[in-house]
Amino acid sequence: MCNKNRRGWAFALLFIAFLCAGCSREEKTAEEKSEEPVKIPVVFRVDPATNVSNNLEFVEEFNALYEGRYVVKVEWLTESTAGYRERLKQWNVLDEMPAVITDAGFDYDFYRLLVEERRLVDLRPYMEKSPEWEATFRKEILEECQEEDGAIYLSPLGSSIQSYAGIIYNKELLAQAGYEKFPETWEDFFDCLEKLKAQGIMPLSLHGSGSYWVPMLFATSYIYGTEEGTVFLKEDFPQSYNNESMYELLEVLTTLFEYTFEDAVEIEYDKAAERFQKGEAAIFANGYWMVEEMPDEIKEQMGFAPFPGNILMNSPRMSAWAVTAGYDEEVTQGAVKLLEYRSQRERENTQRFYAKEDLNSLQEEYVEAVEQSERVMPNYQMKWEQEIQTDFFNEYLPIYLKGEMSKEDFLAEMDKRLEVIRKEK
Repeated sequence: MCNKNRRGWAFALLFIAFLCAGCSREEKTAEEKSEEPVKIPVVFRVDPATNVSNNLEFVEEFNALYEGRYVVKVEWLTESTAGYRERLKQWNVLDEMPAVITDAGFDYDFYRLLVEERRLVDLRPYMEKSPEWEATFRKEILEECQEEDGAIYLSPLGSSIQSYAGIIYNKELLAQAGYEKFPETWEDFFDCLEKLKAQGIMPLSLHGSGSYWVPMLFATSYIYGTEEGTVFLKEDFPQSYNNESMYELLEVLTTLFEYTFEDAVEIEYDKAAERFQKGEAAIFANGYWMVEEMPDEIKEQMGFAPFPGNILMNSPRMSAWAVTAGYDEEVTQGAVKLLEYRSQRERENTQRFYAKEDLNSLQEEYVEAVEQSERVMPNYQMKWEQEIQTDFFNEYLPIYLKGEMSKEDFLAEMDKRLEVIRKEK
């Protein structure tokens, strides 16, 4: 009997030891897992025209700084800007959003949808825990991204120095037409287009399909030079587009498309940007983000200038990124750290910009234009209905530009569409 008891106890002890060994292995596995860096899923765009992403160095720096703690797992997407924005909407429907999204504040209606469906993380509590991060933003910029209840879902570039848009031009091509610097008045600008054309040089690289972004930059800056246009462009969601400023805007668009490629209305932004960077046209309109993405050998050929009348466009919300909801807290914390690092990195770049340290000639001209600009216009894209800018423009502007529709009819149809959009909302 005693022998049996001893054997039973021995077996029990052996079984307990086995269980403990198993627990030990499980604890070790859990410990090993906890030592793995938290993966932050992100999708960044690669410019199809240049095969360059200005986020590559940023990702490498963050991963090195937080090695062993966080790692940004990037899906590099060769896609147009408009294509990326469409992907965002698809990912939202499929519940497949990456942890961090760029272009978060671009489409106002989509942004409001994300906020209302609680698809974005409120960054305010994280900023309050990190005063250093909140300090990277100028007060007025952060206020522009703040909700009425105090929540902040957008993290823009804090100083706005890299959020301006103006004119980028090919110095060599303008020199062939007799211009050593960019024209400063609209009259001289249109003369310049004519002289370039006379030299057999394509003056402008424009596009239509997608958003009409580049021609609209020229046209809105033109009307912003008038008192009525200034008031109109500052309106949020105008009650009517049938006004003198829009008549002038359409007239300018008509003129601009006389100095560009025949198929300009049919192509998207990326094709227009590619043509310009290849030296096939002399003048383009865009922001600093294009300067960043240009290959170094191209930058030396280019100059930067404000729109005639010394006007620049600025919209901090265009630079905003956001953290999406639905991930576990560790991933969310890492995604927030990524945005915080972006802000701190941009502050250092801003200081370098204003000190003009290690800048190429194109960057120096950009900084000078920002410092000397007398007027900064708002971005119409943040103030007009998205359906007007996409669906309506793509349907009716080609008809108007072909001369098959009058300005009066175009603006009447625009207001009709506006009425339909607002009833649907």
